[in-house]
Order: sequence, then structure tokens, then C-alpha cells
Amino acid sequence: MPLSRVKSNHPGQLAIDTTNLRTLSSHVSTDGRINVQIHSNPQQLAEYFKRFQSSLGERRHKKQSQALRKNSNVFLDENVAISPRLNIAIHIVGSRGDIQPFIPIAQLLQKPPFNHRVRICTHPVFKAFVESNGVEFFSIGGDPEALMAYMVKNPGLLPSMESIKAGDIGKRRKEMTEIINGAWRSCIESGDGMGARITAAQVPDTKDLFIADAIIANPPSMAHIHCAEKLGIPLHMVFTMPWSPTQAFHHPLAAMDYGEADSKFANYLSFMAMELLTWQGLGDLINTFRTRTLRLDPISPMWGYQLLPRLRVPYTYLWSESLIPKPQDWDSHISITGFSFLNLATSYTPPVDLTEFLESGPPPVYIGFGSIVVDDPQALTQLILEAAKLANVRAIVSKGWGGVGGGEEVPDDIYLIGNCPHDWLFQRVSVVVHHGGAGTTAVGIAAGRPTVVVPFFGDQPFWGQMIASAGAGPVPVPFKKLTAAALAASITFALKPEVHVAVQKIAQGITREHGAEDAAADLQLRLDTDSLRCDVCPSKVAHWKHKKSGAHLSSFAATSLVYAGVQQPHDFKLLRHKHWYVGEGAEDPIIGALASVSSFLMSVGIATSDFSYQLKAPPAVRPRKESIKSPPTTKNANGEATLSPASPYLNDPAGEIPPSSLNIQQMQHLAHKMASKSLSPGDGTAPEGPSPTLREKRKMMWWKTRDKGEHGRAYHITRASTCYAGQLTKVGLKAPIAFFYNVANGFHNSPSYVWNGAPLRRRDEITGFGSGLKAAGKESAMGFYHALSGIVIQPYIGAKREGARGLAKGVFRAGGDLVTNIGAAVFSLPGYTLKGIEKEFAKRHLTKLTAEIMLVRLRQGIDELNHSTQAERQQVVTRWGQLYGS
Repeated sequence: MPLSRVKSNHPGQLAIDTTNLRTLSSHVSTDGRINVQIHSNPQQLAEYFKRFQSSLGERRHKKQSQALRKNSNVFLDENVAISPRLNIAIHIVGSRGDIQPFIPIAQLLQKPPFNHRVRICTHPVFKAFVESNGVEFFSIGGDPEALMAYMVKNPGLLPSMESIKAGDIGKRRKEMTEIINGAWRSCIESGDGMGARITAAQVPDTKDLFIADAIIANPPSMAHIHCAEKLGIPLHMVFTMPWSPTQAFHHPLAAMDYGEADSKFANYLSFMAMELLTWQGLGDLINTFRTRTLRLDPISPMWGYQLLPRLRVPYTYLWSESLIPKPQDWDSHISITGFSFLNLATSYTPPVDLTEFLESGPPPVYIGFGSIVVDDPQALTQLILEAAKLANVRAIVSKGWGGVGGGEEVPDDIYLIGNCPHDWLFQRVSVVVHHGGAGTTAVGIAAGRPTVVVPFFGDQPFWGQMIASAGAGPVPVPFKKLTAAALAASITFALKPEVHVAVQKIAQGITREHGAEDAAADLQLRLDTDSLRCDVCPSKVAHWKHKKSGAHLSSFAATSLVYAGVQQPHDFKLLRHKHWYVGEGAEDPIIGALASVSSFLMSVGIATSDFSYQLKAPPAVRPRKESIKSPPTTKNANGEATLSPASPYLNDPAGEIPPSSLNIQQMQHLAHKMASKSLSPGDGTAPEGPSPTLREKRKMMWWKTRDKGEHGRAYHITRASTCYAGQLTKVGLKAPIAFFYNVANGFHNSPSYVWNGAPLRRRDEITGFGSGLKAAGKESAMGFYHALSGIVIQPYIGAKREGARGLAKGVFRAGGDLVTNIGAAVFSLPGYTLKGIEKEFAKRHLTKLTAEIMLVRLRQGIDELNHSTQAERQQVVTRWGQLYGS
């Protein structure tokens, strides 16, 4: 069943057909979930998606690599059990409840035995919260409070007409663009991301430089796999709700209508529907980010929606198996470690009036909706007060972001509370009533308190259903259907003895778990830190690859070898630890052709949208960047400027002078030469930086004239029109390349789908003209070989397995393989060759970014060199000689 049968009549709706019957359809409901309707038995479709995930992804979870890389086994006598120190970026999008579980995990990863540098990359409003817990922070932009207000007003994925008229769609898309680009900045920049971009040359202290060695992310952050692909680093997903396809339950954002279908297969398909709709809404933003910022190929929504499952990206889920057991169809790359709790109770001192209220009567009921922002807080306050009166209970009511209780006079048996740690408060109440956020749910259940969920949107109904299924609370009542009587009835139900017994049983299971500790250990294991080690200095992470030997070397090791004259800078290139095979492409040639057409139309649409925006916008004056001081310099014995270290040099007893005298401008020049592959043996390190290109000179001249006001509206329109014409020309030139490339991939991949997950031979990566030509020749030769050899081999294998029936099957399969393999052979010649040419021309856009990363590695290596002793540097040279001879 090809994905060409996926149809969408309008945004937020899709239908999937098999044969002539509609199997599945979905649309967005009013509570933010997807109504998934099953019109016939979806077993065939579910089995297809399983093959789709396994055929292009890794077939089985690779065993953890050996203790050390082969080349470093000679140094096993050392204490290399200590993990190399990694720079880890944790991307989180969401409310405080989404960020808080990551705090204790980050704290543990910073401490022994891990000792990593960890930064949490999230919304600026959480800066103080993150830093107050001793974790480095980086802002990726976005306003979670505005998002919550929008979601309450528009709980579905589709906004109301009122929101459309108010321009909310544009605001949310602009905010998502900011978040995606902010996530990328968090992987390559120093500082906290709160101001203008800071380049590596502007960072005074080398120890503040940051390039991510690994990424941990929650799925809504969106940029994770794309940043990991660009940097060639490991990625690990961590989330508080299920995001991996399973037959055990439906997607948390799906509201199921099973009809007469098998619920197991329908559950599995609900995850596909969610991903398809996400790509329908954000695919253009993701591809704009990939092509313009990262300079990567775009991904078609026809196969991009299942990118993470196909690549078998490891997942760690933060909930207790006492509440939701691990599904049997989740493989070993998916783990559940338990709830992750941040201990805030021990440092909390309650106000006197709160203590007096708690002691003045029976345990009250807690009622709060956290970060939810409502339109009418007064009406919600009155509803809560009336419900408490009907249920005859005392209550502690949280004001939250929604401003509940503001300006209202409340009875003596009601206490309005501001910010208070849930782990402290929930131990002192009888029942907790909340919106069903994953974090609040975890703390309430762990405290052994019956829970009433009033879901507003998103995954909140799912958690309400899980609690009700476990007997720990009543069936959830959606906020839009909430009345004082309904809330009072739910509270009364939660106070039943049998509910208390059920929730206590779950709480006892949670006490035996160590969620944060197990999550940190799981992350350390799956990041496979041993494979990231330097071959010569196993206690350090490798950043460089020796071109000739393939050795993986740390910045210190590479710099030491260059300083000793054993190697030259041009002998090294940046190391990519992880190759994410994102470019598998379509599952058949028809999908490949359709993807090419859709990509062409999308590119034209994006260019036209940009052109329209530029015409409407007034001629802007270039913003003047704030001046950021370059690192301080000192003079050496020859009067040359040298980079001043952040701390005193750790010289050996001989009192030698620092080994390196390169200043920052010379390092920039060297990094640019290495990035552009124009560095040759014997090249000096000229003090001047790289000269601007002709294009950069023209751009600077244009901005100067704009700053002076020499050009008006006419010039602005003319320039925008010229840029638009250039974009359309570029799109037109790329269209035939995309067509041949995608069709070639479709022919290459189709046997794996047609023959129920047959092994897929991965083609070589195309990085330029040479590799494209090589891939084209290899694929063409292999295609003709498999096409002709299959005529004999497939019938023979079939006959050997099943006799005459197998012989017939083999003949049929040989005929199919003949078509697909010849198609792959024919289309790969123009497709992969043209793709190589496209990549070759695109390299000029990569030089600046590559040079920036190389500058960071050069500065780090030189700093370590300057802080090392002669004995340490000599040890590197000796070990290199032992491994590689010279």
C-alpha cells in the first residue's frame, strides 16, 4: 500500500485508502486531539507501516560498541572507565511541567561518574528556574504562556476564525521558526542565547566555547534530528508521554473511533496519523530550516513523518510502569525508566497562614490548573468555589498562570496559593484536581493521592484515561463540559476508600523506582560514549579525523601532533561520529516522482510567500550589531600578539614558554583555509582573516547605501523582484535533479516494500561531484547485476524452499526485481550524478559554518596545549608512533 493513497482535502484532515476502501481518516477535534476513524480493518495498513519503519531503518538495535575503539586498546592499562566529557544540549519545548523532569537528569549528568557539560535549551521565561538549579541555560525563544493562552482559546490544531482574523497563525508559525532556529544556535553558540549571536572569535574565555557532542530532546522541539544530522552527533529522545507507535494504546493526542476494526492495529495507525498531520502543518518550516540554515536536502512529508522510528532513534520515557507498562511491541531501543522528580520540598518554607490553614481542619483538596491560561478566570473561580461547597470539602486553590481567584473574596475553608512545590503540598492534601499535565500527574500519583483530571487539550485526556483505568481517580471531565456539580461528583468519587487503595498501590511501585538516576544511566549507555573516545587520549572526546589513517583524535591530541611537527593541519578534517541516514528517499518510484512535484510546488510557494512579504514590508534599515569585544591579547617576546589565556599557564617545572603563539586572527585564517580545503603544506598562518567574497562585498555595499537612505521604495521592489526571479530560477534548475534523484531512490528502495521488508542495500553518501559520480556508477552496476542474477537466483531459492509453488513465486519476484533494479540502474546515472553536482555547488555555503566549528576546535586544542606539560605532549607523540608508526 503506497503512500500515494494518503489524501488530504484540507489542512488538519487526511484519509488513507487501501484498494478501493477507505481504511482510516482523521480530523482535528475541538479538544486538540485527532479524531481517528477506522472505516475497515486496518491490519494491512498497520503491517505496511511496520515494514516501512524496519526496511529503511536499522533492522535490529546494534549492540553497544566494545569497551574502546580498536586502536586505543593498547592503552587499556589506563583508567579509561571515566567517561569523556561531552557537551550535551537538551532541547525542550513546553511548559514548566515539561522542563522540570529534565532538571534532575541534567544535574546527574553533570556529576561523577558522568562529568558532562550540560545545557538546557528552552524558553527564556525559564532561565532563572534552570540556572537556580545549577544547570547551564540557553534560550531558544518562544513564549509558553502565550502558547497556553492560544491552546485554551483554540484547543484543536486548527484555529478558530477569530484567531485567524487576529493573525494567530502567523504568530505561532513565526514563534515555531524562532524555536527551531534557536535550537540550532544552542548547538553551536556560547552564552545564553538571550542576545545577538556570538561568534567563536568573540568569546574571551576558550572554556565558554560550545559545540554539542550529543543532543537530548523532547519531540516537540522539532529541530533535534536535523541538528544531529548536520553535526554528525548522537541523538536521544526523552519524553513524558508515549510518542513511539504501538498497538497497546493509541496516541495521546488521538481520540479514537474504532468502529468494527481491530483496536490494536487502529492504535498503531493513530501514531501515523499524528505524524502525518504534524508534517502537513510544519513541513515547510522544517524544510526551510534544513535548506537555508543547515544547507541540508529537504525531506518530503511522504517519508519524513516516520523519520525517527525508521532511524531507530533511542527513546527514554519518564513514567512509571506501575501506571503504564512497557508495550510488548516496543523494541530494545525504547526504555521506560520511571518518573523523574525534582526535589523542591526540602528547600521550601511555607508561609505561616498556609501552615495554620492546613492544621485547622481535615486535609483539604488541592485544585489547580498550573500553566493553563483561561479567558474568564472569575467564572472558573466561582465554579471551583461552588464545587467545593457541594462536595463539602476544604480546598487549596492554585492561582496558576490563569489568575484564578484574583480579586475574589473566598470563604474561610478556601485558601488561595501561589507558587508552591507540588512534592511538598501534595503530601498534605486528600485529593489533587488538576489539568492532567504529565508532571503534575506524576507528583500526585507518587504522593499516593487520588487524582481528578480536568483536561483542556493535548495529551491531558490521555493521562486522565490512564488514571481512571488504573482506578486512581474518576473518568476525566473535559474543561469545556465542566460544571460545579460535575467537579463535585468527581471529588466525591476520588474520596472513596477503594480509590485510595488503588493509588497507594501505584505509589508503592513508584517508590521502588529511581527515574532520574535510571534515565541518566540509560542516556550514558545509549550515547555510546566509548565510541566517541580519542584513539590516542581515551579520556577525551574525539573531534578530528586523520585523513590518511582514519584515526579519531581529540583537539588536544591533534594540536600536539601538529606542534611536534609529526602532522600538519591539512592532514585533519572534522569528525562526524554519527551518520544519520536521512536521505533514503521514497519507497517506490511513483512516490519519488510525486515527492519531486510536491517539493517543486512547495519551493515555489515559499519563494512567492517571501516575495509577497518583502513587498509589503517597508525598506528596512540594517540593524547595527552591538559591538562585542574580542579576546584580550598580549605580546610575546617578538612583539607579536598572542591570545591571552583565561587562567595561568600550567607550565612544566622547566618554566617553558607557552607552546602556541597563534592569535585569534591567525586561528580564524587557518580555520577558513581548512574549511575551504585550500590549505596546503607549508602554508603560513597569515594574520589577516579571510577576505570577503564578491557577493559579500556587494551585500555590504548595498547595506551601506541603505543605511545612508540613498535608495527608496522603487529600489526595494526592484531588488525583491530580482531575488524572487533568482529563487524561481534556482527552483527550476533543481527540479529535474530532484526528479531523477527521487525516482532513482524509489526504484532502489521498492524491493524492500514489495517483498515484505526484504534487506535493503544502502547506497553511498553523496557529498560532492566525486562521491555522486561514484554512487551513480556503483548503483548502476549493482542494479544491472541484481536484475540479471535475480532471474536465476530467485526461482532457485523459491524452489528450494517451497518446491513448485516457490518456483512460481521466485519467477514472479525475479520479474519484479528485474524492473526495479534496471530502473535503479538507469535513473541512478543522471540522478546521483546531478545530485553530486548540486552538492558540489552547495559546498561554498558550508565554508563559513565549517570554519566556525573548526575555529572552536582549534581554540580548544591550543588552549589545552598551552595548559599541558612537556611530558603530556610527548606522551601523545609516543602513543601516535605506537599506533601508526609516524
